[in-house]
Amino acid sequence: MKELVYPAILFKDDEKGTNTGWYTIKIPDLGIITDGETVESAYIKAKGDLCSLVDCAIKFDCEIESPTDFEKVYKEYGKKNIVLLVDALA
Repeated sequence: MKELVYPAILFKDDEKGTNTGWYTIKIPDLGIITDGETVESAYIKAKGDLCSLVDCAIKFDCEIESPTDFEKVYKEYGKKNIVLLVDALA
């Protein structure tokens, strides 16, 4: 088994209308975008979406986009947002 690790962008989305705000996570390499009321819930959803995508790709023998280098994503998005890593087993 191989572990795939993708850079993701986390940002607070105050437009959801709650006092606590919402958090959105985007994995740009794969077009995954999800959110949650807390950082933890948003991360768990992003990880679940990534794992589901990887499982489907394996099941249907599809290629998965390779992860972009973390530093490249950080340079582009890190000044205004948090850049983190999300992983899945393939």
